[in-house]
Amino acid sequence: MSTANGPMTFDELSELYRVEMKSASLTAVRKDLFRALANLLTALRQELDRQVSVDPDSVMAEGADQRRKKAERLCKDVVILRTRKIASMAIRGAEGARNSIDCMTDEERAYYDTLLALTERQFSEVDRLRGRKVTIATRIDEPPARDAPAPVREPEAVQEPEPVPEPVHEAPAAPAPEPAPVVEEPAPAQEIPADDAFVPEDMADEPFPDDDIAVPEEAFDEPFDEPDTVPDVPAAPAAPTPAPEPAPEARDDGSATLLIRILEDLPAFAGPDRDYNLSKEDLVTLPRAMAEILVNSEKAAAIRPTP
Repeated sequence: MSTANGPMTFDELSELYRVEMKSASLTAVRKDLFRALANLLTALRQELDRQVSVDPDSVMAEGADQRRKKAERLCKDVVILRTRKIASMAIRGAEGARNSIDCMTDEERAYYDTLLALTERQFSEVDRLRGRKVTIATRIDEPPARDAPAPVREPEAVQEPEPVPEPVHEAPAAPAPEPAPVVEEPAPAQEIPADDAFVPEDMADEPFPDDDIAVPEEAFDEPFDEPDTVPDVPAAPAAPTPAPEPAPEARDDGSATLLIRILEDLPAFAGPDRDYNLSKEDLVTLPRAMAEILVNSEKAAAIRPTP
């Protein structure tokens, strides 16, 4: 690719796109690539406006519009392809590889340096969070640097501290044992005969109840009434199934062609991919949009294929 600062043509843009598609590495381009792409799109837009001002329904205006649209698509694809390659180079550089940046423009080099610094920080994020010292990655083809031996320092004389006498602590005297408490044993309970027991006068004639009182079993024989039916719990409503999204409609970029016969000599005009110079009785295949303009203006006749 030329490094001159002249205006870029549509053919140079098409060639750059084909080279970037075939090559896995970054290719050499002109240093003013982005400025040249912007100037090319501006020139194509001005050409379209000029043709529309003359005759908006002419084949010249249609061809200029098709070429402008194709140039915009090629510019976008070239920038995307080169950006992906530069991003891969930045990741390899953060891993220690040495990349050649001679093929980059000034804008691409600034993007590469920024992305390289961010990638290196991302790789060391775990070490930074756990408090480990972050080291600079060594290049793959760079020999390890030999550190200079550190100077040996003579040990300084350390004065030993004077011993401090330990204080003598006297053991405390053992306390005198306390006398054990005297526990008085309770007097045994005296049995009172049944004849001497106190009985009220109004209960003297009533008989004493027996100790064993029978409990009626009918209170425990009655069955427990269980509900005959269990109320039904309504089930949770099923989640609505999302309706499938309609498939995107195919774009009609005017790629369909039509075979026509030229009825009169035509001036040279530009098409999406090439320039046309047609004469009377020429048979040519044109994009359908351009061919229909010539047919509607009675400058050409459509040729229908025989079944």
